[in-house]
Amino acid sequence: MTALVRVLFAGAALSLAAIPAAAAQECPAGPSFVSVSTANANVRASASRIERGDWSTAEHFANSAINSGTTSRNKAAAAVNLCAALANQGSESAADACNDAAERTGGSWEAHTNRGAALWLAGDQAGARADFTRAGELASGEAAVQTNLTLASCAG
Repeated sequence: MTALVRVLFAGAALSLAAIPAAAAQECPAGPSFVSVSTANANVRASASRIERGDWSTAEHFANSAINSGTTSRNKAAAAVNLCAALANQGSESAADACNDAAERTGGSWEAHTNRGAALWLAGDQAGARADFTRAGELASGEAAVQTNLTLASCAG
């Protein structure tokens, strides 16, 4: 074997050995949540707070929209945001809020994404996987959906 061939084989072996380590590094640390925004000021405010990770303020604005006289579309968007806000605060009300979001939206990918993420944080990986899979069926190209599907596959 020539020196060049040995170097090529050694390089290939090192590259193959690094693949599992690289794959492990690509596994998300936790689930991804999404926000939904509409023209409604409270819904917009809750969505922007979700994006910033300001969970308690997002909860406030989402509840304000849900309890207002706004349209059912705005209330559905607020419910998706409320699910994320409560789940990230570890609230016992998160499950009810997430189920409400799924009902109000007719099972949108956003509702499934957030309910799955909330279930994941609550330790229900089987329930989370089911919601992540459904979200993937509805919107496979969304980044949050892909993150959560990857998370589920990494966890086995």
